[in-house]
Amino acid sequence: MRCKDFQEHLDELWEGVQTPEIQRHLAECKECGRYVRDMQGVRSGFSVLKRESAPEPSLGFSERLVRRLGELSEAPSVGDFFESVGRRFVYATLALTFLMLLALVVPSAGPVRGLAATDVLMPTQETAQVQVDPLGESSDVPDAMPGDAPALPATKGIK
Repeated sequence: MRCKDFQEHLDELWEGVQTPEIQRHLAECKECGRYVRDMQGVRSGFSVLKRESAPEPSLGFSERLVRRLGELSEAPSVGDFFESVGRRFVYATLALTFLMLLALVVPSAGPVRGLAATDVLMPTQETAQVQVDPLGESSDVPDAMPGDAPALPATKGIK
């Protein structure tokens, strides 16, 4: 018999019936033997509890119990905490959604937003090209650049 087969016969063991196959397996398998001993201990504990009578409540027990239950109902619970946090989360999400929709709906130019950066025309600075003389001599007339040579007049035919 294997341990798996033994586990199928646990109901018979609870009632105290042991077949020769179960006895052979318990002799061979130490783990199943420990399990049966533990199960018998639990069974004997239940039988002892069954014989004892329940204790009688002391004087004022019901009043103390009702008072403590009232105190517990007034104390804030974890559910109340998560409910308030959840409400705050929902309110914050609604506010952010409202602001995003408002930003999309309001026109880009108007009394609310004013002029956009592209609407303002800024004059560009004009710069002049100044050539620096490396020898330190200054002249009022700038030097002509090589590409600035005057064009020669075109001739129709050369004879």
